Amino acid sequence: MSEVEASAKLNARGVVGDRVIHIGAPKCGSTALQSAFHQNREAMKAHGVGYVGAEAHWIRAAKAAVGVADRVSGRVPPESEWRALVGWTERITHGTALISSEWFASAKEDRIEQIARDLDRERLHAVLVIRPLTATLPSAWQQQLKLGGVLSLDAWLNTILNQPDDPRTKRVWQKHRYDEIARRWAKVIGPERLSIIVANESDPTFIFDAFGELLNLPQGTLAVPPKRTNPSLSAFEADALAELNKMYFEQGGTLYGYRSGVLRTFDGYVNSIRKGAIQKSVVPPAVLPAVMERNAEVASGIKAIGCQIIGDIDRFASPELTSQSAHGALSESSEQRAQDGDQRAQDIRSAAGMMYSLMVTSGIAEPLAPLPGFGRQSVLYKHQALSLARSVTRSVGAALRRRLRR
Repeated sequence: MSEVEASAKLNARGVVGDRVIHIGAPKCGSTALQSAFHQNREAMKAHGVGYVGAEAHWIRAAKAAVGVADRVSGRVPPESEWRALVGWTERITHGTALISSEWFASAKEDRIEQIARDLDRERLHAVLVIRPLTATLPSAWQQQLKLGGVLSLDAWLNTILNQPDDPRTKRVWQKHRYDEIARRWAKVIGPERLSIIVANESDPTFIFDAFGELLNLPQGTLAVPPKRTNPSLSAFEADALAELNKMYFEQGGTLYGYRSGVLRTFDGYVNSIRKGAIQKSVVPPAVLPAVMERNAEVASGIKAIGCQIIGDIDRFASPELTSQSAHGALSESSEQRAQDGDQRAQDIRSAAGMMYSLMVTSGIAEPLAPLPGFGRQSVLYKHQALSLARSVTRSVGAALRRRLRR
């Protein structure tokens, strides 16, 4: 840890107000923080901090507040979800109420105004956690793959960097222009009620320690390792998923089937089965300068706001420091690609083909035309019926649990 970062941790001011809203940003440790809050809620409560919600992430309440529709149903969660969260917050009458969702980062100004009114802006303090774009953009690309995306990393980055009018570009920068996110919130609640934590890529505990310090928690309160994180795919796994998505949708696959089958399979594999270190996807050399230029713009914009910054914002902005690990990985990745060439592409297609074949066999996918060698259609329909029955059972169970929680 640098002297600047150590000093930032030691000199961090506590939050202004007794209602703290962690607003993200996406791919900046939000899942791990939420897991830490949830896992350590009793320890925090003993020191005057109550974590709002019964689970690690009250996602439906946040989506209702921001006005974000579900990708499959196309419907925004009901306002009652947000009202329930506000009610829970109001019941914490002693100490600090803590709310967390990365969906708040994409809130537009009118939505922030409503959130601030509902939570009482005079008692509210927002916390934004940020990481360099060289780290978050490849993770964001992988996330859109898990939602059915088919673009390669190169094509996706070229789109968001060079096609400002593309809807995908607007969605990405609404969540990843951290200076704009900070500016929107500071305009509504005031810069003195906003703190930004700059994650230290070499110290995974930094964001937990810094957040705990903001909440005036004793050191180590959030030190218990979170049970749930949001791990990245390896570069090969991500490329294979992109190829699999192409096959799936070209053969008539639906988004609903994708979410319940393909995404569930990949999430289960990454979270439970895969072992060992991975070689992560990295920003290609051709677009690295453009990404680093955005990093510098973000850092400059954040400095101009006048809010509290915890961590080394200059390191965030510096190409020499921020991209050191990326350059090493890029060099290794480039050499590996040069050696493998067409073989790697063939391996990716083969892996994706095997996964698609398994989905057809298990009834997760139903191709437009039956594939030769995959048995009788009656067997496929049987598997599909069983899969549908399991899906309905899970949906009914989830609905009952939500009603019981209310």
